[in-house]
Amino acid sequence: MSEDPYRPPKSDDDAPVLSKHALVEVVRAWEKLRIAYNLILLLPGLGIAVLWMTRQQLPVVFVIVQVILVTIAANLAFLLGPAAEVYFRAIFRRGETIGFGRMLIFGAGLVVSAGVFLVALLLGMA
Repeated sequence: MSEDPYRPPKSDDDAPVLSKHALVEVVRAWEKLRIAYNLILLLPGLGIAVLWMTRQQLPVVFVIVQVILVTIAANLAFLLGPAAEVYFRAIFRRGETIGFGRMLIFGAGLVVSAGVFLVALLLGMA
C-alpha cells in the first residue's frame, strides 16, 4: 500500500521528545521517591492524628477517615512532581535528564506538603 499523499511530510520534529525508556526511568525514580515521601510524612501525620483525638477529642473513626483522605490527597498531589519533570524535560531539555532538578522538585513538593501538615497542626492546637 502506498503512502498517504495528503499527509504532510515527516520531519525531525515528529520524533517523540521523550523516549519510552526515558518515561520508564522517570516513573521508576519517582515511585522510589514516593516511598520516601510517605515515610517522611508518616510521623508528622500520625502526630497530628493523635493531637486531633486528644486535644480536639474527635472520634477515632472520624480521624481515621481524615487520615485516609489526606493520604490519598497527598499521593495525588505527589503526581505533580513527575508531571513537572516530564514537562520540563520535554519543553526545555529535549528529553534529556534534568540531573539534580528531580530532587529540587521533590524537595519543593515536600515543603508544600509539610506546610499543609503545619496548617493541620495549627488547627489541631486551636
